[in-house]
Amino acid sequence: DKCVEGLRGPALRVTREQLFPIMSNATTQLGQMMKGDRRFGDNAFGRTQVVLEQTMCPEILAGFKNLRPAQLEPFQGLLLCYMDQGANPYYIDAMESVGLPADSCRLSNNAAGVALLDEFPKIGACCISNNAPCDSSTMNSQLIERRVSIPTTVAGIPMRWEDPDTDKYALAQMKEVIKFIEETTGEKFDKDAFFKVMKQHNKEVRNEFEVWEYAKTKYTAFGHVISPLFHAFYFTFSGGSMPYIDKTAKKALRIAQKAYKNKIVSFDKARHRMITWGGPGCYYIDFNTWAYNCWGVLVAAQMDMFSGNVIISEDNLDQALIDIAHNYERGVMRRHLTGGYQHLLEVWDEAEKFNCDIVLVYDDITCKGAMGLAGVVNDQAKDKNKHLVWVQNDMFDHRTISRNEMRRQFSEYMTAVMQEEPLDASLVDFDDYEGW
Repeated sequence: DKCVEGLRGPALRVTREQLFPIMSNATTQLGQMMKGDRRFGDNAFGRTQVVLEQTMCPEILAGFKNLRPAQLEPFQGLLLCYMDQGANPYYIDAMESVGLPADSCRLSNNAAGVALLDEFPKIGACCISNNAPCDSSTMNSQLIERRVSIPTTVAGIPMRWEDPDTDKYALAQMKEVIKFIEETTGEKFDKDAFFKVMKQHNKEVRNEFEVWEYAKTKYTAFGHVISPLFHAFYFTFSGGSMPYIDKTAKKALRIAQKAYKNKIVSFDKARHRMITWGGPGCYYIDFNTWAYNCWGVLVAAQMDMFSGNVIISEDNLDQALIDIAHNYERGVMRRHLTGGYQHLLEVWDEAEKFNCDIVLVYDDITCKGAMGLAGVVNDQAKDKNKHLVWVQNDMFDHRTISRNEMRRQFSEYMTAVMQEEPLDASLVDFDDYEGW
């Protein structure tokens, strides 16, 4: 409800359509984790699960008809923080109590705490770990590998992926992952099944491209937080394996098409259009909703929308595996925060495409990659004469920078720089520190 507050008409209908598969699948996967947990007894179902660690997207499993991906961190991390801001500090404190560095990414901090407390489910026949280069991810992956007690391999995907010479290494790594899965599960890679799923993957990506075209206009039914969250959801969990994702997207697009045709302005309070970039405060998932209701600022696009989005070959296996590597390389965090400094700076081009007059960069105080570029972003804002606002957050730990403090930073910018008055003054300052 907090993510749809103030929405009406087509925008509300689109958001509800996108929310349903997110919540339906989340509860289904939680049930599957419990079903496969070895602490409830060893079972055949648990041996069909392949654990994917920290944003490893599931396309590589498409050729194994009898296996199912099982994502770890999104549930004990992201989903938990979205729902209850007070839950994750428990794990962060556990991580810090054993002397691990407190100034590293909260996503990995949290996962390390869950591993140390032995609260990850004991599931899976094997685990595929990512190779994100930041210090906290390396720490996190090592701890999880020790605790899950199943064979683990690292998908060593190139970081500087714009160099085509890295494709041969990416292809070799994808083949090594397939070989590892075959050896640890006894299942064999099925090329026909693989290409069938890739066709669905490509439908999901093309739907996203169509969403963007509507989002660029004032008659869009896509905005706020749920549309980018829907994208992040199917990137992380589906990868073409969930046909109802395409069905939902098509239904939302029909609503959007009708609204555009009839020139319906779903966000009629919008005075400004904004794009958000960088790591957001996950304990304030509805920040975009507040910005609209309080200040009339519509978030038309945000960084998570641009993760993945690679069209994968449907008939050439080697090229398809390279494309999967590209999809992974352009994934959450990897593309913009570890894939080369120039990708964080793509924000200016995307702001122009989506007709945004304000750029908000989330200053995640534990993301060293983004912090190192703060000066460059500020200089470019001056050179381009663009409205740039920084909002600090601590991603999973609301105790460091509260939701009220995030609102204060943005409100100060709106009054001092944009010379705006709030649409609803009661929303400028209120205490929700102990709220859900």
